[in-house]
Amino acid sequence: MSAGPRLAVAPFEIYTLAHVTRSSGQSANSANELLAALANCSDESIYHHTIAALRTRFASSERLLNDYAQWAYDQLGRSDLGDQMAMVDSQEFQTIGQLRNALCEALANFQSANPGAAREPAKRPFSLCEGMDVRVPVDQMARNLPELRKGIEGMSGESFYLHFVASRARADGQGNDFSLWLRNSLGLGKLAAKIDEIDVMEGTLEDAREKLLALIDVECGTRTGSTTRPE
Repeated sequence: MSAGPRLAVAPFEIYTLAHVTRSSGQSANSANELLAALANCSDESIYHHTIAALRTRFASSERLLNDYAQWAYDQLGRSDLGDQMAMVDSQEFQTIGQLRNALCEALANFQSANPGAAREPAKRPFSLCEGMDVRVPVDQMARNLPELRKGIEGMSGESFYLHFVASRARADGQGNDFSLWLRNSLGLGKLAAKIDEIDVMEGTLEDAREKLLALIDVECGTRTGSTTRPE
C-alpha cells in the first residue's frame, strides 16, 4: 500500500505581492549624473529600477529592459548605452551590491569611450525611486509536492513572480522560494537544481511557470510510476 506523497518538514506558505514605491528625491540628467546617482542611491532604488521593473514588463509583454536601459534609449537617444545597460541581467548576480557594481561599470565604460556624450543632457531627467516588495499572505499552503504543483498552477502572476523571481534577490542568489523549499523541506535536491536552471529571460513568466510545472510532473510521475498529471 502506498504511503502517499512525502510530507514536507515545514509547509510552503503562498504569498502575493504588493510593491510600494516612493521618490528618493534624486534625479540624473546625463549619463555622468546617472553614474554618480547609482553609486550612492539605496539598494531599494536599484531593486525598483531593475527587478521590479522587469516584473512590470513581464506582465505587459514589453521588451524586457531595466529602467536605466529604457531611459538611455528613450531620453538620451543612445542605443549603445542602452544596449550596455540592457545586458546587465539582474538574475546573474547574487546581491544588489553586485548588480549595482555591474550597472556602474557599464556606465563608466560608456563615459570613458564617449566623454562628450556622457555629459549631454537628456530630454527628460531620470527620477530615482525607491521600492520594496511587501509579502501579503493569501491563506494557502502546500505540504507535499502535488499540493505545491496545484498551488503554483493556480497562483496569480504577482504571486508566482514573488516566489520565483523576486525571491532570488532575498536569498542572495541561492535559489527561488520553490527550489529552496523543495531542497530543505522535501529533500528533493535534484528537482530543486533543475528548477534553478530555468532562465526567466528566455521567455515570458508564464513560460517559466509551464517549465516548472513540467519538471514537477516528471518528478511526480517518477515517484508514482505514472507520467500523468497529478490531480
